[in-house]
Amino acid sequence: MRAFLVTWRSLLSLYNDLFLLIGMSLLWWLTGGFFLALAVIVGYPMLYIGGPWWLAPILAIPAGPATAALAHVTHRVARELRADRSFFFEGFREYWKRALGVSTILALVTAILILNLLFYVSRPEPFVQALSLLFVLLLVYWLSVQIYAFPILAGMKEPSVLGAIKMALMMAFANPLFSVLIVVIAAALTTLSVVLAILVLLLWPAMMLLLGSHSLKLVVERATPPSEEGSEGEAAK
Repeated sequence: MRAFLVTWRSLLSLYNDLFLLIGMSLLWWLTGGFFLALAVIVGYPMLYIGGPWWLAPILAIPAGPATAALAHVTHRVARELRADRSFFFEGFREYWKRALGVSTILALVTAILILNLLFYVSRPEPFVQALSLLFVLLLVYWLSVQIYAFPILAGMKEPSVLGAIKMALMMAFANPLFSVLIVVIAAALTTLSVVLAILVLLLWPAMMLLLGSHSLKLVVERATPPSEEGSEGEAAK
């Protein structure tokens, strides 16, 4: 299946550029990824004490520029183009404003979906509780949008916040089974990285963005006739 093909290609890219991507993952943590760690550190205890843990994604908003910068690198790695740390800083400078916009939208919608899910699950009426399934599906859909959003932003010829979100929404909607499997695979790789904690620091950031970059590459390849092939950015316009 296509999701497993994307996973294999992502693992192969990770292996081929292992030392570069380890360095880029560490750079991601240093330049913004630590905000995601902060969201987890704050949100996890809040979950157990019954606090508003669903607000935790908002704390990760400032990680957007670093994520776009790493996506700029994985975009090139996935296409077997020359990549080095200079492209990380190039991506950071080029995308930081738009990346903040993208991360803000992603985080706010995530928080709203989790809040709605918690509300419907907590209601005593069985019919109302059944509506929580809708928000489970919407949350899975939105997680797949998040996997695609930054690779799409990095691949656009004329990057824009709404353009990247729109393209990610369309890509997830047009490929539902593929998108769900990518989310499941990303969750499995994240769990493995947490169990083997060193992988969270060294490989997890690059691996997540490679999944998005290779997914975008595969979808564009299948959607674009050979005679009309162009960059993902042109397809995203």
